[in-house]
Amino acid sequence: MARFLLAWELGGGLGHATPLAQIAQPLLEAGHEVQLVLRDLSLLGPVFGPLARHARLQAWQAPVWQLPLAGQPPPATYAELLAHAGYLDAARLQGLAQAWRTLFTLLKPQLLLADHAPTALLAARGLPMRRLLAGTGCFMPPPRQPMPPFREWTPIAPHRVRAAEERLLATCNQLLTVWGEPPLAALHELLAADERCLLTWPSLDPYAGTSRPRSDEPATRYFGPLPGRDDGSLPDWPASDFGRVLAYLRPEPAATEAALAVLQAGPWSTVAWVPGLAASLKQRHASAHLQFADMPLNMARMAGQADAVLCHAGAGTVHAALLQGRPLVMLPTQAEQLLTARRVQAAGAGVLLLEGDVAAQLHQAVHDAVTEGPMRQAAQAFARQGQAAPDVALQLAGRCIALASQG
Repeated sequence: MARFLLAWELGGGLGHATPLAQIAQPLLEAGHEVQLVLRDLSLLGPVFGPLARHARLQAWQAPVWQLPLAGQPPPATYAELLAHAGYLDAARLQGLAQAWRTLFTLLKPQLLLADHAPTALLAARGLPMRRLLAGTGCFMPPPRQPMPPFREWTPIAPHRVRAAEERLLATCNQLLTVWGEPPLAALHELLAADERCLLTWPSLDPYAGTSRPRSDEPATRYFGPLPGRDDGSLPDWPASDFGRVLAYLRPEPAATEAALAVLQAGPWSTVAWVPGLAASLKQRHASAHLQFADMPLNMARMAGQADAVLCHAGAGTVHAALLQGRPLVMLPTQAEQLLTARRVQAAGAGVLLLEGDVAAQLHQAVHDAVTEGPMRQAAQAFARQGQAAPDVALQLAGRCIALASQG
């Protein structure tokens, strides 16, 4: 029996916890032990379900940075993301890194599987364990010096990219010196691993537009997306003769209320999941053909019943829609979502709208998405790729077991 430590440190929502749950299940079924170190333990029950009570699974709170970084432009590179996670201050970061190192010393895993867990990787340097990185790619930049910016829609001065990497490299090496470990020669070495597993398709890779293809990275492999978990509610669709729209939106963006007004006025049968939306807004926008779900949805099955999916372009929702061959209308609210939306639109499987475009353009975009045409054909091409792929979670678990057995 091997012991695996599955770590999630940075990022929010279900997009990190859900893949770890899907990978943990086959590891447990194969008789192994799983240690979960999660940023948000409140997701343990909702996401892991009965697995959370498994006799060979234990959960721990991830050491996480609490202080916001003010007065800085939006992060444009992986190094600038790390700056917001404490990497500007070696003295304070040392507490988090030492806590990770203590967990590793206590738990003694044979393999660390990291999903956006850079400080875990830093703390694991020099310790006897294998390392596997898994994720959709935004937080797994190519191993180059410097690593390419991800805000591709904004020119980023080269000196800004270099300066951020040099400063954070110094922070990492300060901590490694304390532990008596060799220094990193470049910041990308922080993300070095035995294997790097991209849980998406090559055409949706956030770094697909960079100058060198991922095929040049011998340890990196595309596995394809994990399917959505087969649980959640399956509400009935309102009656309509004009197609079905599945909407998964957050209540905070201004674009959400504008989108709900369009869906209310439009002719489509819509089921909307907007967790946290005020009851007054639900009452204002509900209609005979727009129904709000009261519980989390089974996204895979609901997407399969829909004609199009409206969302903010989170990777999990995008993958759920495309695995069912459904076109997307995307209203991104942050950089990772915008990168994903740009890739989907470039592939012809969806349309991207910015906040200011919603009121004037959303009706036509939804109409085009629910209508049979090139967008639907492009989405179905993704579905065919998914159908041809083997079980991704089982593959990943197999790679974890194989690496752990190598000692």
